[in-house]
Amino acid sequence: MKQRLKYKLRQDLSWLKNRIKYKCYRIFFMTHDKMVMFESYHGKRCGDSVKAIYDAMVDDDLFRDYTFVWAFTDPKAHSWLADKPRTLLVKKGSSDYFRYYAASRFWINNVSVPDFLIPGRHQVYIETWHGTPLKRLGCDIETDSDPRQSKERMHRRYKKKGRKVSRFLSPSPYYNEKIASAFGLDKKKRKAFVNCGYPRNDALFRFTSEDTSRICRKLGIPENSKIILYTPTWRDTDHSAERGFEYKSPVDLQKVMSLLPENCVLLFRAHHQNGISGIIQNSERIIDVTGVDDINELYMISDLMVTDYSSTMFDFSNLKRPMVFHMYDRDEYEKNIRGFYFDISELPGPITATEEQLADAIRDLLDSFDYDSDQKYQAFHDKFNVWEDGEAAHRAIMQCIAIPAHQKGPWERFVLFYKKMINRVRIVYSIVRYNITGWFNKHGMFLSENGRKLMRMKDSHKGERCFLIGNGPSLSPNDLHLLKDEYTFGTNMVYKIFDRTDWRPSFHCVSDSIYATRLKDELYENVKSPLFTIEKTYQRMTKRPPDTTYVHTVASERYKVKGNLFAYCMVKATVMTLAMEFAFHMGFSEIYLLGVDCTNPHVAGGHFTENYTTKEIAQTDISRIKTRTQQENMTTEQIGKHIIDRSLAVYRLLKKYADKKGIRIYNATRGGNLEIFPRIALEDVLNANKNQKG
Repeated sequence: MKQRLKYKLRQDLSWLKNRIKYKCYRIFFMTHDKMVMFESYHGKRCGDSVKAIYDAMVDDDLFRDYTFVWAFTDPKAHSWLADKPRTLLVKKGSSDYFRYYAASRFWINNVSVPDFLIPGRHQVYIETWHGTPLKRLGCDIETDSDPRQSKERMHRRYKKKGRKVSRFLSPSPYYNEKIASAFGLDKKKRKAFVNCGYPRNDALFRFTSEDTSRICRKLGIPENSKIILYTPTWRDTDHSAERGFEYKSPVDLQKVMSLLPENCVLLFRAHHQNGISGIIQNSERIIDVTGVDDINELYMISDLMVTDYSSTMFDFSNLKRPMVFHMYDRDEYEKNIRGFYFDISELPGPITATEEQLADAIRDLLDSFDYDSDQKYQAFHDKFNVWEDGEAAHRAIMQCIAIPAHQKGPWERFVLFYKKMINRVRIVYSIVRYNITGWFNKHGMFLSENGRKLMRMKDSHKGERCFLIGNGPSLSPNDLHLLKDEYTFGTNMVYKIFDRTDWRPSFHCVSDSIYATRLKDELYENVKSPLFTIEKTYQRMTKRPPDTTYVHTVASERYKVKGNLFAYCMVKATVMTLAMEFAFHMGFSEIYLLGVDCTNPHVAGGHFTENYTTKEIAQTDISRIKTRTQQENMTTEQIGKHIIDRSLAVYRLLKKYADKKGIRIYNATRGGNLEIFPRIALEDVLNANKNQKG
């Protein structure tokens, strides 16, 4: 009783504090129709149906302009996700955690969101849950076995959880009935079920022998092994205030393995309530795979599964492979802990209680199992996997997420207007601050290390000429070979032509933060010349070439040539604006453009090589354009026209500035759409230089 009282007090105080905090965030962060919040197993894993839905969305062009946010207790352990398109990672419980839950239109979770998170009127909470239940849940638990809370308190909490949910994803009519009962759903809420199947099981319909071989190699499992997956569930009674739920089992796994053939390997997978690592000690034939995020990988490689009361039995049955149900505490579990929703005689495999019985059952099934002649197994599969066919994730997102945008209310419109005004004030403040600090820096005062680099560059090539290299389809290795002795500025991923020429740029420019973050490893490996970029991109480059210089920039659709890199540089439409302003700063008086075709980069042949960029980066660029223009249904041709028109507009301003300063700019590109600068043949430029030297 004392433990329950402490737990209740701690929970109530935590709820109050976090509820107030979340309500404050809800006031100022409006619902974003194209933002999705993902959380799996209380932030411990990246898996289950939550991950399956994310994978389906991130690969679907329909959601190319959506933002995906994952919450983790340890974001660094899942840092690989940040390389996915438009994906952010936040730490569970942090300010960003509250912020993104407040702003996301869609919440996708598999174990219920924390009690203090209550979705707003326009938010959609999709509960995938984490398995079809055999053991009783929530309001259906009749025992008082949970040491943390009374049965009555647990029932109240489950009913509150159920009222928050907008959609439950379901694999079967049985699931609908039991989950509705467990969450105490009223008649209206019972219509919230989406009969789509379980997204997490889609992978079980698509894997190949190559996939299973890869997984076995990763886990260090010898070839030709017979793989047994053991997935015991947790017990409500195995809890202590100091350590939480613990794995306490009398099953002697070493003894079981000693009774099985030498080629048998056992994979041990504990329930997430017991932790995700270090649950048991590995041995020669027993591997703890609790830390593997995607349990589907374990299903795919397993020849047989052993479980007790875990919902893994329903998912594994999609593979139509043998199962054994090891229920050493069957009477205790049924009468005093949870109880069952159906008669366990329906289970499609033998029920064992001792290590000897378990080993015998495993040997028999490995030798003689035949699904086609097992009517009991077939009946089990047909009852619990009615809507499973490998397309569940697609059905879920089309029915739950691909829905019309919500109508903004007066408060939302006010907050958006307020934020717009604050952003304008911020821009004005940045301009004033950069101009003041830029004036001092220009005169050699209060220089940072970056400022000293800019100072050393100032007029360092006064009166000389340079070539700015674009990445258009006309760019040729032969032309670049001719420029080996010239000052050249490479841009973005021009290094993808390095394998066809020994030319290397004197300087390299990257302005787009998406390129810099997605391709940081490529840039680090290939860019050996001094790199010029903007401050935002510089900060996002966790790996950057050692000789990197940045400039401040001001985000604005109104472009102008500042002409003072000590203050700021307004990069817009093309990385060439950054390259030209650095060329102006360094004193070059003749500038030649090469490979600056000014054509549509999003069509075949849009760059000098077909693998110039990735599909994800291209999609992100297209999404930005659609957001900027507020036109969702733009064609590829319209996108190309938008890009070309913006580029031509800034090139006109650059020419106007150059003419005023006496800087000559010529276009030596072979073809393309850029006619603002006088055309000149590259050979004529180089021959004229040879004649002058001669």
